[in-house]
Amino acid sequence: MSSISAIDFVFQNAIPQTAFGIFMIGIVLGFDGFAYGWTIRFFRANVGQRPNPSMIRATFFFILCTQLLALTQLASIVIWAAAILLVGVTPDWFTSIRLSASSYTTLGDFPSSMPGGWHLTPAFMAFSGLFSFAWASSSIISMLNSLNKFLDAENKSTD
Repeated sequence: MSSISAIDFVFQNAIPQTAFGIFMIGIVLGFDGFAYGWTIRFFRANVGQRPNPSMIRATFFFILCTQLLALTQLASIVIWAAAILLVGVTPDWFTSIRLSASSYTTLGDFPSSMPGGWHLTPAFMAFSGLFSFAWASSSIISMLNSLNKFLDAENKSTD
C-alpha cells in the first residue's frame, strides 16, 4: 500500500471542492442579484412614483423591502443546504440547514465532523454569505437614498 502524497491529496480533494464551491457561489449570487434587483424596483415603483407622497407609505415599503432582502438571505441558505444534501455532504435536511446557516456568515463549527473531501465547503458558503450580505447592504443604501430623495421632495412640497 502506497502513501498518498500531499500533492495527490490536494488535487483529489481541493479541486472538486473548489469547483463545487465556485459553482454554488455563482448560483447563490445569481439568485440574490435577481431578488435584490426586483426588490429595489418594487420599492421605487411603490414609493417614488406616487402623486400624493406619504411618509408612512414610504416607510412601510422600506421596511417591507428590507424584510424581502432578509428572506432572500434565508432562501440562499436553503439553496446551499439543498446542494450539500444532494451531493451527500450531510446525511439529512436538518444537518444541511444547520451547516448552511452556521457557515453562511462565519465559518461554523461543523468542518471537523464533515466527511473527508468536503472541509473547504463551509469556506465557500462563508464567501457567498459575505458577498450576499454586502450586496444586500448596498441595496438597502440604494433604497435609503431613494427614500431620502422622496422625503426631501415631500418636505419641499409641503413648504
